[in-house]
Amino acid sequence: MALSVRDIMSTQLVTVTRDEPARRAYDLMRDRRIRHLPVVAEGRLVGILSDRDLRPVLLAPGLAHATVGELMSEDLTTITPDTPVEDAASLLVVKKIGCLPVVEGDRLAGIVTETDLLAVLVELLGLLTQSTRLDVRVSGGPATYEQVVEIVRQHQGRILSVGAVPAAAGETVFSLRLEPCDVRPLVQALTRAGFEVLSPKVGAP
Repeated sequence: MALSVRDIMSTQLVTVTRDEPARRAYDLMRDRRIRHLPVVAEGRLVGILSDRDLRPVLLAPGLAHATVGELMSEDLTTITPDTPVEDAASLLVVKKIGCLPVVEGDRLAGIVTETDLLAVLVELLGLLTQSTRLDVRVSGGPATYEQVVEIVRQHQGRILSVGAVPAAAGETVFSLRLEPCDVRPLVQALTRAGFEVLSPKVGAP
């Protein structure tokens, strides 16, 4: 089942209001080691304050008494708990922002940060798990990919994750992470089947 934002969002929220001193917001970020603070009014999201918004307060003595409302951003991009994780990640990249408030109706339900999404990506790709990587360039549709998977299975390869990157001329490079194994028989079998193995490089069968 695909992951939704509900599965990864933070619900233990630290929030501020418009009228609070910006200096207090800075102290909250420092003490809690966070970079974003939702700004709420009676439980409704009205803005977002980031550590970047607070830099003028730290650098300009004239802003020492600024409030959260004077510095927060009201141009909000929000998502719902049912938003797919991949859609949330795309929004962060396209909008060039560091967090997404999660709203349910008109109430703040949680927050998802770029760190949350990176952690999910690392887990899904098995990057913290000892593994063997196999990069294969293929042409054709899903049937071609299934051939690669079948060859891996025939040689007792156990796939942990698969990434796909489009290449030139309609080709695709599949990066397969496998449980640690002797990859040489796999490389040789894939080569005999006409696939180009980009890495690891193994001598001809």
